[in-house]
Amino acid sequence: MSSLKRKGDVGAADASKKAKTNGSITSFFGPPKTKPVSATASSSPSTSTPESSNPASKFDKVAWVATLTPEQKKHLALEINTLDPSWLALLKDEIVKPEFIALKKFIEGEVRSGQTVFPPSEDVYSW
Repeated sequence: MSSLKRKGDVGAADASKKAKTNGSITSFFGPPKTKPVSATASSSPSTSTPESSNPASKFDKVAWVATLTPEQKKHLALEINTLDPSWLALLKDEIVKPEFIALKKFIEGEVRSGQTVFPPSEDVYSW
């Protein structure tokens, strides 16, 4: 019995390997959608300032830190000292959760035992 190969499959495989001419992200997803401007917003000059729509403008870092326990302050020193207030305002509820504190304790233990931890602590929030 002889084996037969389909000649049509070779061309189909070559066609799938060709570079796409329009291979950008917007060609796949489409252009970003814009929000229509309402008539009241377009008729008046900017009535809302960036501070009024920014949650960080209402965030009092000193008052928040005062609510932390000494243990939380110890383990969250990196976040308190390096996170921008705009990020801290959004993440403040997440970083005090027991899971996050446990992660911080684990990382601190690894550093104390001489393990290399990447990224270095000074670069963790350096975006």
